[in-house]
Amino acid sequence: MRKSTLRTIGAVVGVAAAAATVLTGCSSSGGGTSSSSGGTVTLSYVNWDGGMQAVVDEWNKANPDIQVKLTKPSGTGYTLYNKLITNNKAGTNPDVTEVEYQALPALIANKVVIPIDTYVGDLSGDFSKSTLAQVQFEGKTYGVPQNVCPMVFFYRKDIWDSLGLTAPKTWDEYAADAAKIHAADPSKFIGNFTAADPGWFAGLAQQAGADWWKASGDEWTVAINDAASKKVADYWSGLVNQGVVSPEPNWSAQWNTDMNNGTLVGWVSAQWAPNQLPSIAKDTAGKWVAAPLPAWTAGDDTVGIWGGETEAVTANSKHPAEAAKFVKWMNSSKEGVASLIKNVQVFPASLSNQSAPELKTPPPFMSNQPDYYSLMGTLAKGVRTFDIWGPNANVTFDSYSNAFGDALQNKTSLAAALETMQSSTVSDMKKIGFKVTG
Repeated sequence: MRKSTLRTIGAVVGVAAAAATVLTGCSSSGGGTSSSSGGTVTLSYVNWDGGMQAVVDEWNKANPDIQVKLTKPSGTGYTLYNKLITNNKAGTNPDVTEVEYQALPALIANKVVIPIDTYVGDLSGDFSKSTLAQVQFEGKTYGVPQNVCPMVFFYRKDIWDSLGLTAPKTWDEYAADAAKIHAADPSKFIGNFTAADPGWFAGLAQQAGADWWKASGDEWTVAINDAASKKVADYWSGLVNQGVVSPEPNWSAQWNTDMNNGTLVGWVSAQWAPNQLPSIAKDTAGKWVAAPLPAWTAGDDTVGIWGGETEAVTANSKHPAEAAKFVKWMNSSKEGVASLIKNVQVFPASLSNQSAPELKTPPPFMSNQPDYYSLMGTLAKGVRTFDIWGPNANVTFDSYSNAFGDALQNKTSLAAALETMQSSTVSDMKKIGFKVTG
């Protein structure tokens, strides 16, 4: 669902090496050996993205000897990842799992996933260094990057046109438009501040210049409460306090209703949104337009990411070679990526596929914007993320939902909630055994 390439989980070789050091002992070379000796191999694959069954069907049709069975997990994100960590010891994990980039370090540290270099070979010719940094640790590759997901501003063009407004280019303009929209019709909001999506806030913090984790040698520095993050929190606190944005969390039943009926006329989201909008706001197809995320400084094209994923082969797989072959086909072959574009609406991480003819046709929900993927390609060039994702990002993300949810309910400072996130993250890392400053 939520995807992208980043500046890194080790944007440069030095940071990646540092990450490897602080994830000491996490790169198991294990995993079952391929037991294929003739006959059909059946792989189990867990993924929550809409449209993925069609991709799997295309693989199965072309590969009768390696069949993939897709299962949608009962929970997404860290609900799934925590289950994978638990089930790893019991040996019941699927052969292949979807993993968002920020969660991969935790799965590596818990030896849930295995290196696949032996099976996929050198990927450097088709992926940027920053993209590969998302999936490589200690010189080993743990997945084939799937997509690039810059944050994007989506808005209801019909409603904005009726108010004589155009898409805001800066966050100052966004705030001014928020006030105008709510003044013109108090039932409408330019968007919402969501306490349900820590990755959403992380992407906004990245755009502002935040780096929540850094690693040097065997020490980590944590700075979730840095000035850039506080700037973002204070900005949204102002809009919430003015009552010009909704506090309704993403994915709730009420939020879906508000998105569908025009109560919410904008959504700060990411490249993957058109894949989700049909189930969120089914009656609004052709009414939304994508625009660059507002900038802190006019003309600055820096943008954070929300999501981004790879497929990883688990340590429980009895057929790692076949599993890796499927992963590489889906995320880097002409046929696999074409299917992802058509059915899941991804913008590929594979450089050779970023000019695929399928990108000339917009996602079905955005049929009114023929240059949709061209815009995504432009925005992807300005992507910035954290230098590295922390090994316990799940704790950080849980703390965000709790602390920011409480702040919204109690009408207290959002910036103060960052202090709670900082404390929770550092305490947990020390408990696990990491050396931490900050």
